Amino acid sequence: MAHRFTVPTLGLAFVLAAAWPAAAAEPVDAASFNVKSTIDLKTLSAPTFVALVEPAAKQETAKTLVFYDFADTLCDLLTAEAARFTKETGIPVKHVCADGDAATQQIIAAVQAGRPAPMDVFFGPNNNMRALTAAKAIANLALVDVLPSAAHLDPEAARRSRGFTHGGTVVPFHRNQTVVAYDSATVAEPPETLAALFDYARAHQLKVAVTNPTKGGSGSGFIESAMLALSPGCAKDLYDFSLDEAAAKAVAARCMAPVVAFFKDRRALIEYTNSNENSLQTLANRTATFATVWEDDLYTLASKGMVPRTVRPFLLATGEVGDGDGFFITASTDKLEAALLFADFLMSDAVQIKKLEDTGSRTARRDLGTAGKIPATLASFLVPDAEYQQRTRPRINGLISDAAADLFVQQVIAE
Repeated sequence: MAHRFTVPTLGLAFVLAAAWPAAAAEPVDAASFNVKSTIDLKTLSAPTFVALVEPAAKQETAKTLVFYDFADTLCDLLTAEAARFTKETGIPVKHVCADGDAATQQIIAAVQAGRPAPMDVFFGPNNNMRALTAAKAIANLALVDVLPSAAHLDPEAARRSRGFTHGGTVVPFHRNQTVVAYDSATVAEPPETLAALFDYARAHQLKVAVTNPTKGGSGSGFIESAMLALSPGCAKDLYDFSLDEAAAKAVAARCMAPVVAFFKDRRALIEYTNSNENSLQTLANRTATFATVWEDDLYTLASKGMVPRTVRPFLLATGEVGDGDGFFITASTDKLEAALLFADFLMSDAVQIKKLEDTGSRTARRDLGTAGKIPATLASFLVPDAEYQQRTRPRINGLISDAAADLFVQQVIAE
């Protein structure tokens, strides 16, 4: 499949301007922008983006744009895409595959020392965005409002990173999704609800592999989804990100009570595993018929022929939680316009589709469907777009999730 990023012509920019809301950029949570530019940021919007940014970015071809990327599964892909951007625009990009936490500390240390950050654009872990924002390391420009390719983002992902509201300064580049996977050679139609899933397993003497929630994110995500399904009255508290640790533990204790009772009653049907990979392995070995997994992990292993071709993912009708990570432009960059052009490139059709095709990494763009965009031999390892958009849910408060995972291990797995 060919993938090509094309910078729109100025003529197209004027067409877009006629159809796009003309909201000009405003600094996020501040009186002024904290990043230097050669253009008037107050006049920047999605309709004016190409006309303003492209000429200014082309003046920066003597400087190398530095892009740090923390995702090892995307390193090769982003190396190739950065090279393609350079070929098509003439703007040199140095792509660095880095440890996310180490790079975060580098950025914060640079800010504290009054030095520029070591990169211009950083694709990093979502749970570090609060600290990076507090350190004033992130350009306080709402990228999600001015990048043409970010016009139709999932609103749950556009302005928040795991409960932290950043106002759109961090663009949701990568999305992943917890799912239940099943063997369609054994199960013709997957059950719709959590109770129906285990009723089916009991009636047909099947096993459900559940990842230990303290050992893998597919497990902790599954427990979060179980709380949403079995304790619906807790939803408001589960999404209260202002809670301190003590309050979060109290919410977890209350909201986990029906979850603990549910899984204790179904202990004989469950095989608990100690990692995301182990849960996938139960499907490969056919020691379980259902398993809690990450959709992108399933897709990646399927592309390598490491799971049966009959395995399929699905989402429970009550919803299952998903997550993701984003990128931002550093406040210290001296190549803002080039960084903006590169940011728009990263969210373009070509990059987002290639990312999905290669790794199963979903897009936050609601206007970009997967149907027909990836090989037919792999499409069955992704949840259909309509089901994904209807049933995905944001991750809950992380403190509650951690406390719930500990309770689950203590009161269900260990007993």
